[in-house]
Amino acid sequence: MKHEDYMQLALAEAQKSVDEGNGPFSVVVVDSKGKVVWKDHDRVLELTDPMAHGEVNAIRYLCKKLNTLSLNGYTFYTTSEPCPTCLTSCIKAQVSKIYYGADTERSASLPLKAINLAKHSKKYPIEVHGGILAKECLEQRQNLLRQIRNLGK
Repeated sequence: MKHEDYMQLALAEAQKSVDEGNGPFSVVVVDSKGKVVWKDHDRVLELTDPMAHGEVNAIRYLCKKLNTLSLNGYTFYTTSEPCPTCLTSCIKAQVSKIYYGADTERSASLPLKAINLAKHSKKYPIEVHGGILAKECLEQRQNLLRQIRNLGK
């Protein structure tokens, strides 16, 4: 599969997130052989947990399932640029790479560029690449956020 194929899966997961009453953010996790091992999404409202972002949920699940603190060799595909909390969680879990779609908007709660933060990670280096289906991811995020607002959430 290509990066765009994994991102298409992430886009579908983001739609599922909104359908379940959560935010339009998702992650697809791929192992070193290219196999999708987990998909997750934002569950902040569902769990009443401000930390229940897709990346954090995936890390919690996979580390427990694999009985490890290291996800070295795994790649995360996210529809939106990881927030500082999610990026730091990925670094602590030793995720090898993150590919994301749409950039963080200036209106985000902490609009820091993931690639700039990743450069500071010395103990557990991480590769961050953006722009995979960026237009599609941004359009979906905007549409889904509008959908959420229209539902009064």
